[in-house]
Amino acid sequence: MPARAGIAAPPNWKMKWSSKVALALAAAGTAVVARSFMPVHFDLARAVDEQTATTLDTAHLPAIEITFLRCGSVSVPECIAVRGALSLTPRTIAHSAVLIRHPRATFLYDSGLCTNIAQFVQDQSLLFRQMLGRFVLERPISAHLHDLGMMPADLDFVLLSHLHWDHVSGLPDLPGVPLHVNRVEYEAARLGLLDRNHNLVPRLMGYNPLTTFDCAGPAYEGFHSSYDLLGDGSLVLVPLPGHTAGNTGLFVNRTNGSRLFLIGDAAWVADNYLHPAPFHPLLWSQVTSDDATARQTLLDLYHFSHRHPEIPLIAMHDASMQEAFMSVSKVKFEKIR
Repeated sequence: MPARAGIAAPPNWKMKWSSKVALALAAAGTAVVARSFMPVHFDLARAVDEQTATTLDTAHLPAIEITFLRCGSVSVPECIAVRGALSLTPRTIAHSAVLIRHPRATFLYDSGLCTNIAQFVQDQSLLFRQMLGRFVLERPISAHLHDLGMMPADLDFVLLSHLHWDHVSGLPDLPGVPLHVNRVEYEAARLGLLDRNHNLVPRLMGYNPLTTFDCAGPAYEGFHSSYDLLGDGSLVLVPLPGHTAGNTGLFVNRTNGSRLFLIGDAAWVADNYLHPAPFHPLLWSQVTSDDATARQTLLDLYHFSHRHPEIPLIAMHDASMQEAFMSVSKVKFEKIR
């Protein structure tokens, strides 16, 4: 039976419709990707001087030596490290430990990378190895200690800012060294984090003895609680949650140099808290346990940094700030010498 005039659709109708749908989806996808690089809004209405900045009298505190030990690094575009930067300028993301020598204790804040870290991550997924596990091993933590004339046994403990794999990755080079971990962090990690990635974190931590602590002390420098590590006011821990439940920062107060605030992974680089701005959501979503809490912590660091511009805030992946701190410290040491 012949088709009635005006009823039959053109033979390429479906193809044209499919093309329009494909173009619409592509445009929507492009818009989503573009938005992911745009700045996010933070409510900065609270006055910077809402909490009056105070100057700590450090004359009674001990001399403390601080040394950043960079074990590896990876280069990422600035627009990945800082959302809203809209720049492809390379930023170096470090994998470091901090050696802290106090008259009563010698310890590491985080552990850097071990000699055979490549073997530990080789069974991880391709996505993990290309996104999170991509780095260049420069000098493992054992080599750093050797250069300083030290052995693992010379360390009293390792203080872990949190339990992500890249902060416990130096521990295979430090067998038997006791570990100190925020109780909130450890209990939260037991609910899932320790089981991820083929038990990567427990495998890296090995059988090192572990002790937990509680940040149950009074508010400190605008942060809601604290823990005085050695009881003399020189090393004060504060919770910086969001990246993980118990990410913990460390104030170093000393008589022989500037105060210092180590912030773990509450930020990657200084721009994250100075603007404030998280890093790109592709990575932020992969490594952040609580988005709202992590953003609030960035906001708290923003306000603190403006109240205390004299105190360096240094993240454990911020190669630039770590290098700057070590350069200034070296100049001061040479002038004293």
